[in-house]
Amino acid sequence: MGGYQSDFRLSAIRGDGNVPLENSIGGYGVTTGADDNVYELSLDPKLTRPYEAGVSLEVVFHRANTEAATLNIDEQGAIPLKKFNGESLIPLVANDLKTNLVYKLVFDGNCFQVLTGIPLSTGIGQNREEIFSVLDENINSDSVFYVGTRNRYSVVNGNLVTPLNIGLRRVGGAGQIGGTGNGGTVLKMPAFAEFGDVIAWTTHSSEGNLFFCQLSSFGVLNIEGEFTSALDEVLLVFPPYIAKLPLEIPANPVFNVPPVP
Repeated sequence: MGGYQSDFRLSAIRGDGNVPLENSIGGYGVTTGADDNVYELSLDPKLTRPYEAGVSLEVVFHRANTEAATLNIDEQGAIPLKKFNGESLIPLVANDLKTNLVYKLVFDGNCFQVLTGIPLSTGIGQNREEIFSVLDENINSDSVFYVGTRNRYSVVNGNLVTPLNIGLRRVGGAGQIGGTGNGGTVLKMPAFAEFGDVIAWTTHSSEGNLFFCQLSSFGVLNIEGEFTSALDEVLLVFPPYIAKLPLEIPANPVFNVPPVP
């Protein structure tokens, strides 16, 4: 049988029946808290486990900070908020956080990085972003293909990986991929900084078909679902994650091996 057999199964998804995983997807909210610089946040659904690297949030702070600050989400523990000053991550200073603005945060395993909202003069505008393409050798072209430039992702500050425009269509048009079909292992991304975790989520194709997706800590992506036409496309939108430094694309599986005569 040509292509690759997907090993993705719903039973492999961690979480109490939550798809996507709430600890990986994050959410939006407005902070509370009686003490200065000690921010608390409640999400819906709530975080039910300790923070995982890569969790992303959009947060409105209820009051400005006066010095270094922390954020505690759903009583999972107070974590420092830090910004990038062009060379390294540093604690916040007074008035970095304003009220009524939406800030983008990502947990990197040690702190919440404040990626947007702090003016250039205080450092956050110096975040470095590089745009990458998923190389053809890292896409299982026996099973899927992309159109135009729909193979792009960004890397912020060297190792924060975020999808930009990754869309896949099935080779041969309509049909099943992954599960009882074949070819569910579709592409390779930079490996995670911490091995053993997965990012799992559901999405719908452009024609409304449900797909289950899983990105392993090795950077190998599996999808499972059914395409209903040659134009049906799955847009891969997974939460940002912290990648291993230097960036490392997994060697296996090897895609697009010519058949043996």
